[in-house]
Amino acid sequence: MATAPAERWTETLADGRRAIIRPIERGDVRRNAAFLEALSPPSKHFLFLGGVTCPSDEELERLCAPDYAHDMAFVALAADADGRETERQVGICRYAGADPDHGAEISVAVADDWQHRGLGKVMLRRLIDYARAHGVTRLYSMDSAANDRMRKLGRDLGFTERRDPEDSSQVILTLNLT
Repeated sequence: MATAPAERWTETLADGRRAIIRPIERGDVRRNAAFLEALSPPSKHFLFLGGVTCPSDEELERLCAPDYAHDMAFVALAADADGRETERQVGICRYAGADPDHGAEISVAVADDWQHRGLGKVMLRRLIDYARAHGVTRLYSMDSAANDRMRKLGRDLGFTERRDPEDSSQVILTLNLT
């Protein structure tokens, strides 16, 4: 069993709020479940592409136990006035299934009341840096064409966008890391 990398960052967002970003850990299952449950229906719809809106207990356990090579996730935790992490998870950014030929699929979710403050961009930048440092050659995301927030985030960070040839209601965002 791989152990979580020691990276940890305190980030100050556009509105002055602070968040601690760190690798997800096995002990984050309850906190991650509460975060996902608290997302608004539109945020859940975009995160899960209209599919599952509440992962099973087994899936939640798996999501909090990446191998830190083929799979990686960073959580964002609200920080108190002294910069210490609180129990509240306010974001998550992950890649999964990294392989040399296809790269890895990413996802980003931010608590509704923390959106539009730059947290998604900060988390995704950290994830991109980690992926590049660990030999991932490409990151991609399959998103609803109506998910303007994810599409803008991708463009802001250099992802290219194209329609999904198998589903015109979706777009594929891609970032080559080589």
